[in-house]
Amino acid sequence: MFDFFFYYKYIVRFILFLKKSKIKYNFISILEIKKSVVFFNLKNIIDINNLSISNYYFFFKYFFGKIPFFSSYKYSFKLNIHYYNFIILYNFGKKEIYYVLLFLINDIYSVISKSAVNIKKELNCWEFSINDMNFFLEKKNSIGFFHLKDYIYFKFIFNIEKWLDYSNFFILYKI
Repeated sequence: MFDFFFYYKYIVRFILFLKKSKIKYNFISILEIKKSVVFFNLKNIIDINNLSISNYYFFFKYFFGKIPFFSSYKYSFKLNIHYYNFIILYNFGKKEIYYVLLFLINDIYSVISKSAVNIKKELNCWEFSINDMNFFLEKKNSIGFFHLKDYIYFKFIFNIEKWLDYSNFFILYKI
């Protein structure tokens, strides 16, 4: 498996330093990712015992080997229908961040069309939402992930202590 942590720490910094070492870039100006969050924002779920919820849960176990958390649980009862809203998420930190980056770039971003990805850039975080969930139907596995309907979100939070060029890390990966 390709190790993004090794690639980031030892190769990318050196390449940036050699390639752009004049005034604008140096080896310090590459972003350091503090943590990443992968989550599904589920809204207006009518049946809490539906197979889709177990598929969202098993998605984390299958691809990342982690058990996710449920947060922001809200319940409402309108017109004799029960509505459930919650977020299924996992926070990745330290070296686990680069496995999420590997999964996003290698398995998802390189295969689906770029119009199926929404990128929201803020000062200290970037959020990617994958709108084409049919990608997971085409994965050759015994599980299938047939009931994944809501978008998956990848959020990368950067450690920003001083002014840096915030885009140079993801420019290397053509994002």
